[in-house]
Amino acid sequence: MVYLISFLTAFLLSLVFTPLVKKIAIAKGCVAHPREDRWNKKETALFGGVAIFLSFVIPYLFLVRLNLETIGIILCGGIIFGLGLFDDIVHIKPYTKLVGQIVVASLLINFGVSIKVIPYPLIAMPLTIFWVVAVMNAFNLLDNMDGLSGGIAAIVSGILVLYAVINGNFALMIPALILAGSLLGFLRYNFTPAQIFMGDSGSMFIGFMLATITLQGSWQESTHLAMIVAVPFFTLVVPLLDTTFVTLMRRFTAHKVFQGGKDHLSHRMVVLGLSERGAVLVLYSISIIFGAISVLSMFVWPIVTLVLVMLAAVSLVYFTNFLGKVKVYEDKDLKDLKKKNGNVILGGMVMYKRRILEVAVDFILICAAYVTAYLLRFEGILVAQNQELIVRSLPIIVIIKYLVFFKFGLYRGIWRYVSIRDLINIFKAVTVASVISAVAVLFMWRFHGFSRTVFIMDWLLLFVFVSGSRILERVYKEIFDEAALKGKRVLIYGAGNVGEFVLREIKNNKLLNYKPVGFLDDDEEKLGRRIHGIPVLGSREDMLKVVKRNDVQELILAIPGLPKDIFDDIEGFCNSLDIPCRKMSDILPK
Repeated sequence: MVYLISFLTAFLLSLVFTPLVKKIAIAKGCVAHPREDRWNKKETALFGGVAIFLSFVIPYLFLVRLNLETIGIILCGGIIFGLGLFDDIVHIKPYTKLVGQIVVASLLINFGVSIKVIPYPLIAMPLTIFWVVAVMNAFNLLDNMDGLSGGIAAIVSGILVLYAVINGNFALMIPALILAGSLLGFLRYNFTPAQIFMGDSGSMFIGFMLATITLQGSWQESTHLAMIVAVPFFTLVVPLLDTTFVTLMRRFTAHKVFQGGKDHLSHRMVVLGLSERGAVLVLYSISIIFGAISVLSMFVWPIVTLVLVMLAAVSLVYFTNFLGKVKVYEDKDLKDLKKKNGNVILGGMVMYKRRILEVAVDFILICAAYVTAYLLRFEGILVAQNQELIVRSLPIIVIIKYLVFFKFGLYRGIWRYVSIRDLINIFKAVTVASVISAVAVLFMWRFHGFSRTVFIMDWLLLFVFVSGSRILERVYKEIFDEAALKGKRVLIYGAGNVGEFVLREIKNNKLLNYKPVGFLDDDEEKLGRRIHGIPVLGSREDMLKVVKRNDVQELILAIPGLPKDIFDDIEGFCNSLDIPCRKMSDILPK
C-alpha cells in the first residue's frame, strides 16, 4: 500500500498542480512566445517545473525515510530547482548555470551520495560530479518537443521501479514511483499539443533526481561489470545520446553548443516527414528497448548483455548518422563554415567520417558474431577454456576479415541505395573471410579445442550482421520516405516495371507532391498484390469505384505504348470526374 500510495499521491498532486500553475502563468503573462530557434508555434504557459517539483517533494518528505543521503538529495534538488526557476525568469548565461550545477553536485557528495562501486574517492568524486551534471544537461537539452523530456523521464523512472522490484531494493522504489507519478500527471498537459512547458526548473530537476536515484540505488548491489555499466547508462540512453549528438553536430557546424535550436534528433525526424507525436514515440521506443536490455542484464551472463548492447548500439549509430544528414541549418551557416575550414578540409571530413564509421562498426560486428556463435553453440555458457580460445583466435580472425572486406570493396558502397548485387558481394566477402579464418585456425592450432560448428554459425551470423547493417540506412530511408509522402492522392495505372519505377520516383522526389494510394492493372494475377507496400486495387473496369473510394485526385499512366483507344477512354473518364490524367513522361525527370 505504501508504494501504491506514493505513486497515486504524486500523480494526483501533479494533476491538480499542473493546471493551477498553467492558469496562474497565463494570468501573469508568463508564456513562451514562438521564436526562430524554438519549436513551439503558439504561446504556451511556462513554469510547469513548479508542478513537477511540488508533486514530487510533498510525498517524498512524508514517505521516504529521511537520512543524510535522502536529506542531501532533496536539499540539493531544491537548489537545482531554484536555479532552473531563476533561469526561466531572468535567463542567466549558460556558463553561470553550469557553475551552479557543478557546485550543487559537489555539495551532494558531502551528503554521502556518490559512485560507490569505485573504491578510490579521488576518482569517484569527479565522476559523480560529471554524471550528475551530464544527466541534468541531457534532460535540459532533451526538452525540445512536447512530451519528450517528461515522457522519457517517466519511462526511465518505470525501469528503475522494475529494477528495484527484481532486486528487492524497496528504498529505491519509492522515490522512483513518486517521480513517475509526478511526471505522468504532468504529461497529461505536456504531451503534444502541449498546454504548458516544464522549463529549466523542471528539466534540470528531473535530470538531477534520476541521476541521484541511479547513484543511490542501481549500483549498490551490482555483481558484475555489465550491471554496473548497463543499469545507469542504458536507462538514460536517449537524453545522453541526444546531448552527445547535438553537441558534436553543433561543434562540427560551428554553432554554439548551449544555444537553442531545431537540430535535435526529434526535430530531424519531423523534417523527414514524421509527425511530432511520431518522433516522440520513436524516442520513447528507443528508451524502452535499452531499458529492457539493462533489466535483462540481471538474468543473463555479462557477455550476452555485451553482445545485445553492441548490436543495439550499431543500430543506433546508423540511425543517428542517418539523421545527421538531414538539412536543419541555414545555407549561410554552411557557407560560413566552408570559409572558416576550407572546402577541401570540410569535404574530406564529410567524405571519410562515413568510411571510419563503417570500419568501426564492422569491428563490433565481427566480434559480436564470433562471440554469439560460441554462446549459441554452448547454450549461453562460456567456460574458461572457450573464453581463452576466443581471446587467442579473435585478433587473427579480425585481421583476416578486414583484409577480405577491403578486397571485396565493402567500404566503397553507398548503402542508402543497397541492392541485391551488393548483398551478393557481401555474401561472397563473408564466405571467403570465414573460410580463410577457419583455415588459419587449422594451420596455427590444428583446431585443437575449437568447434567447427562455431565457425559455421559465425559465418551465418556475420553475413546477417554485416548485410543487416548495410540495409539499415535503406530501411530508415524507406520508413521516413513513406511518412513524408504528402500531397495529391495519385493512382497509378500499370503495375509493371514502369509503374514500379514511377512509384520509386514519387517516393524519392518530394517536389512532385504526390501520395500514391494504389495501382490499377488489367492483369488478374496482380490484383491484391503490393508493390513497395502500395496495393493493386483493381482493373480498368474498377476505376470509378477505386477513384471514389480512395479520394483520388490524379491518375498517372505507367504503361508504355498504351493503345490510343484505351488512352482516350481513360482520359475521357478522368475529364468526366475533373481529375488530371498524366503520362509518366510528364512527371519523370527530363
